[in-house]
Amino acid sequence: MLHEIFHFFGRAICHQLEERSLTVSGEALAVCARDTGIYIGIFSTLLYLRFFKREQNITIPSIKISFLLLLFLVPLIVDGLGSYTHLFESNNPRRLLTGIAFGFVLPYFVYPLLSNKHLEHKSVPVISKIQDFVVPLMVSVVLGGLFFLGQPTHLVLDGFIVVTAIGWFGLLASFLFPFILRVRIKLIYSLLASLTFLSFLSLAHMWMLSYSH
Repeated sequence: MLHEIFHFFGRAICHQLEERSLTVSGEALAVCARDTGIYIGIFSTLLYLRFFKREQNITIPSIKISFLLLLFLVPLIVDGLGSYTHLFESNNPRRLLTGIAFGFVLPYFVYPLLSNKHLEHKSVPVISKIQDFVVPLMVSVVLGGLFFLGQPTHLVLDGFIVVTAIGWFGLLASFLFPFILRVRIKLIYSLLASLTFLSFLSLAHMWMLSYSH
């Protein structure tokens, strides 16, 4: 049952082609290697920012740092376009790594928008020292290695990705409810919006597949 649930939500964000997905214990994960890397990266940076930046009034990265971060998006774009246009063949390790590079950048531009603006502390860029960049990247690489090696089980790995995806879309959905001041109520509404949106995408994907056949 868990397997079906994870693949239902995975279908909302991924084409789920088995040959482009990591295989653990004979089972393809709920999302492809590229999407796996993206959500590993998102999780790692969000985790770091949540634990080390939540008491700070942070802003988006400086222009120079933003330019550096945007360069990390390029490998996935090149790899994805090259693969889909058949200019060259990609592989799952490359998809995983370019996905990580892409994913770990995104929270740096989104999380600061939810920063504690009511705090009296002076605002500082979300990346103010090298560890703000290096630690999430290293955590991403370690997690990516565990996924590539198939540790621990496919259900745990699928659950990790699906929960991260629901949380990420919930974070984005929270911007729809600026009028809700109570944190817990806003969290509930955001997660419900995320689940509804992902369920709709998954059902639409299923309908399109059945229609094409």
